[in-house]
Amino acid sequence: MIAPDLVRTAARRFPDRPAMIAEGRTLRFAEVDERADRWAAVLAARGIERGDRVALLAGNEVEYLELQVGAQRAGVILVPLNFRLAVSELAFIAGDAGCRLVVVSAEYTEAAAALGLPTVALGAEYEAALAGAEPVETPALDAGAAACILYTSGTTGRPKGAVLSNLALYARAAAHGIELAITPEDVFVQTLPMFHIASNLSYGFTFCGAANVMVKVFDPEVVVDTIEREGATRILLVPTTIQRCAEHPGTTRERLGSLRTVLYGASPIAPEVLRKALAVFGCEFTQFFGMTETSGCTLLRAADHDPDRHPERLASAGTETVSFEVRVVGPDDVELPAGEVGEITCRGPAVMTGYWNRPDASAEALRGGWMHTGDLGYRSADGYVYVTDRLKDMVVSGGENVYPREVEDVLFAHPAVAEAAVIGVPDDRWGERVHAIVVVREGYPVTDDELLLHCKAHLAGYKCPKTLERMTALPRNVTGKVLKTELRAPFWAGRTRSVG
Repeated sequence: MIAPDLVRTAARRFPDRPAMIAEGRTLRFAEVDERADRWAAVLAARGIERGDRVALLAGNEVEYLELQVGAQRAGVILVPLNFRLAVSELAFIAGDAGCRLVVVSAEYTEAAAALGLPTVALGAEYEAALAGAEPVETPALDAGAAACILYTSGTTGRPKGAVLSNLALYARAAAHGIELAITPEDVFVQTLPMFHIASNLSYGFTFCGAANVMVKVFDPEVVVDTIEREGATRILLVPTTIQRCAEHPGTTRERLGSLRTVLYGASPIAPEVLRKALAVFGCEFTQFFGMTETSGCTLLRAADHDPDRHPERLASAGTETVSFEVRVVGPDDVELPAGEVGEITCRGPAVMTGYWNRPDASAEALRGGWMHTGDLGYRSADGYVYVTDRLKDMVVSGGENVYPREVEDVLFAHPAVAEAAVIGVPDDRWGERVHAIVVVREGYPVTDDELLLHCKAHLAGYKCPKTLERMTALPRNVTGKVLKTELRAPFWAGRTRSVG
């Protein structure tokens, strides 16, 4: 069985259309197609064989697409690295994957050198290597062969490498194309780092012949200027960057006139934040729910973002994406009836093959043929999936389950709260108590007691925070997810936590 190429069909249909745009450079589809063949030839000439792994340590560079496609054509597995990791963390991933080569952009050459592997530097060295290579006809892609390994964020221990086959990468791109009705006239702005599953959304636009505009470092003014300059029609953001753009004084309807859809995901968004964003952007919003191992397995589609007729849906993750099946199951993996909270599971061709070198973890995660996401949620009577929290983040206080997201949404609804995180901390009486951590907006004087009273007015007593602290900013990973492991660590030092 073979899988379609991410570029070749688009290159034949739209050779002169822009495929990748970054920092003043534009590569058209015909160019990306040829350069991918040349990169495949370079890998072969350097002794990189089919099944070998090649690491990529770079920001959102214009070459990202050709590096992925060229590796696939050579039968080589690409391992994108998180450039925000420490050298020791990068070394663990490169060693775990058994990488034989590192492709690196200029700002990360020092970190790449510390890995002790041969390198190819993007820029003059890379361009010279392409120029000296003779592109050859590459075989059709084996659907079952590994295309890339995306390492998880590792917020609970060592990161694991999710192996994506050529079929999985194609299935993700095709699902995005179908669900979003992508056309060659679309111009997509990628604000998330491409080492993340955000790259899969970029490839959906590529597959359909649309342009990708790369943003290397998020800044609200840069984002708004990019939309205005490029005539962007779609953009990918996360809740924290949606909020920053919405609050940026330069964000106006006139400057965003070309924008049709804001795509978002990676972490939950408070309904109140979403309502404000809908008013500011004045365009459609679509939410993806998923993970590195699955990509977006559910969608809250544009039509569902209706605060007047269906306000309750703003808190949901939507319904199944094309090609996915989704179930909410109990501890025995039996599907639960509507309204009952359990673990969200899914299956379909876009799901990972397994974790690299982790047979036990793979078997556990994929037991019964279903990917167990570790997310808790329920399905409503009308079929919408609601994510209540991560299984490991659930607070068990006095025998009652408390889902932090519900408490956080209430805190977000207070005008003084810019950020909020709720965790379980040790309590001699209750086992765990609900503890809130907030970032208060500048210029909004509010006392802790006022915030706690606000919670009591909207939540059952056992769900309300018993204690509250303030921070200037919450620790987050590169996709905006709050690092609750870091927040919990000082409280649980020397103790064993039963949840997660």
